[in-house]
Amino acid sequence: MKTASAAVRGFSLLELILVILIASLALALTYPSLSRGTSAFHLRATGRDIMNTLRYAREKAITEQTGMLVIADREQQQVSLSNAVGGEARSYALPDDIRITRLFLAGQEVSDGSLTIRFLPNGSSEIAEIRLESDKGGMLTVAADPLTGGARVILNR
Repeated sequence: MKTASAAVRGFSLLELILVILIASLALALTYPSLSRGTSAFHLRATGRDIMNTLRYAREKAITEQTGMLVIADREQQQVSLSNAVGGEARSYALPDDIRITRLFLAGQEVSDGSLTIRFLPNGSSEIAEIRLESDKGGMLTVAADPLTGGARVILNR
């Protein structure tokens, strides 16, 4: 049994400073890892958005029995979707921390600013690749398959 004269002890200033120091050190060590993780997630999400644009172009070409175009513009850092005559254009601007670095058509690198991928009414497309890179150094490639007309994301390590 405690007596009334026993004082209730709290934390000393030294103990509080030590806990804050340990928590700060743990945060400083884990923050770079968390930052890379969110950057990689953002890059994959952007790759999926472009892949879905390619898939949508294929579906629209089949259902409307018309040619569709997807244009990846390296200079403007955007991907556009339109019909074969250039109407009904919709654009997707890439986030500021992700950029298009390389474009390939039929295995050959496209040196000018943009790449046009054609989707035909039978569901096929041209073979093309769009290489994306984040400011943190992560890379991935969005590829269009010529036989199926589908698209896939390839993570570059």
